[in-house]
Amino acid sequence: MESEIWASFQASRGANATLLLAVLVSIWVAPRFCSVMVEKEAPVSAKVICSVFSLSVLAMNWTIVTNVANQWIIHANAMASLGDAASPIAQGFVAQYSGELATMRNPVGIALLVSGFLIAFLPLWMQPKK
Repeated sequence: MESEIWASFQASRGANATLLLAVLVSIWVAPRFCSVMVEKEAPVSAKVICSVFSLSVLAMNWTIVTNVANQWIIHANAMASLGDAASPIAQGFVAQYSGELATMRNPVGIALLVSGFLIAFLPLWMQPKK
């Protein structure tokens, strides 16, 4: 049974890698769009639209990163159900990742997503010193 859980976990890792690439690309796209707005001295309505887009990127990425973390937790909880039949590696995986589902438990992920949002959002509304 453990090998099937590991196989399921490994299959999800490819999808997770693709999702995390989408997170990184969107963190680049949002500030790029906002910097174009600043360069072109866009009106307030365009700045509001770009701000909403940046906030949407933050919310979407928060969901993606949380879902990826929850896949690890779900697989660890499945391995925990094996009890003493689990291998030492599986027991270590359970000790590290099992528990309640996350809403966002990784502070590094929070820092990445919030800083990406601020990099996009702040230049729109703060005037540079000349």
